[in-house]
Amino acid sequence: MCLLAGCSVTRDPLADGRVAFLQGDVQAAEELFASAAEADARWEPVARMDQAIAHLAAGEPQAAERLLRDARDQFDQMPKVDPLAEAQSMLTDDTKRPYRTAGYEQVMLRAMLAMCSLTSDGADAESYAMQAQLRQTELAQQAEQRGIAIAEVFQPVALAPYLRGVLRESSHHDYDDATRAYQLVAEWQPAFTPVGSDIQRAAGGVHSQPGHGVLYVFACVGRGPVREERIAETTSDALRIASLAVDSAAGQAAVPRVSDVPIAEILIPPSPAFGVGVRIDGQPRAATATLTDVGRLATLQADAERPWTIARAVMRRVTKETSLKATSNALAMDDQMAGLFAFAAGSIWESTERADLRCWGLLPREIQVARIELPAGSHRLDLEVLGQTAQPVGPPHSQRVDIVDGKNTYLLAFAPADQVVAVTGNRTQNSPPPTLRVENE
Repeated sequence: MCLLAGCSVTRDPLADGRVAFLQGDVQAAEELFASAAEADARWEPVARMDQAIAHLAAGEPQAAERLLRDARDQFDQMPKVDPLAEAQSMLTDDTKRPYRTAGYEQVMLRAMLAMCSLTSDGADAESYAMQAQLRQTELAQQAEQRGIAIAEVFQPVALAPYLRGVLRESSHHDYDDATRAYQLVAEWQPAFTPVGSDIQRAAGGVHSQPGHGVLYVFACVGRGPVREERIAETTSDALRIASLAVDSAAGQAAVPRVSDVPIAEILIPPSPAFGVGVRIDGQPRAATATLTDVGRLATLQADAERPWTIARAVMRRVTKETSLKATSNALAMDDQMAGLFAFAAGSIWESTERADLRCWGLLPREIQVARIELPAGSHRLDLEVLGQTAQPVGPPHSQRVDIVDGKNTYLLAFAPADQVVAVTGNRTQNSPPPTLRVENE
């Protein structure tokens, strides 16, 4: 039992890399995540996903895409149940299981793949975005089969039709497809008010004025969902689920009286970032608007899964108490000694139990976007983080960007806290690559 319990304190090996990223040192973050992935196989999957975000912020979208594509394929190919790992986790805790992505992480894997493609050559951006929406639909179907009300929990992801609309519109002839895509965005994300102009423009069959191109600024805003250990009270729903599982596995419906258990809950870290303001040639031109609320997506899904999460912890207690009883019987202890043994061993066992806090920690709280039509040519671009009152809360990030007549240019900004820590961009579609010259001020 001592061997199975292991160390009672586990330090997050990704903490240093995440701090480096939040401070804008993306190169150091890349190295720290790579080192963590090599050092501990249990943390490797989430370390590689965080490393991909660091690659993307560093202007290496193809390296990021490779890592995320490998992660997507690895998770898709995992067996639904690993009997050996499941048995070990029932005698210890879920940190001993191979890492399995949460539902929102599965969706965001594909969404961030779309961002990687968009800031590279754009060839697969629409396909990845549609994969994100398809996975959300599959999760909703699975949840419905388990009796979860899906209407609020598994809302469609508006990023997919929005990217479809943007890319179809950029072709200068698929305006009908673009219009239908934008109409879906309006239906799925009614708070995204800029889509009204998108629908009107696409319906009129006009991409941009003659002599103008379009700049899209996508922004990863705020700190995204992480996991924090909480002591949760057992609920009637959780006990019912645990009883059914125990009955199915062991032919009995009795479960011990468990008052509370440690579980991992979703936490959205506080952040002063509520948007990104865009200045062009010194003049305010736009502010980004929320297209996908990742924090809400994660929180709703975690709340819906909470009874099953608690039930699993209760089942673990059943397994441990059964093991302790079997051990005391094998040692031929009398009732008093068996009670003392169960109390002492159970207390030690439970005190070493930890919730699984592994997660994709560099996801943003929100994915936002701003569309700006500009005259062709070189422009000075200033991006600054906006607070809750829509006023700047940090220094601007400045650079120059080249706009090509009739074409789209895409930039992806990362604003987790009070400043834009990185901006990466693609070559303008069907044109030579624009020059992105960063001016350190």
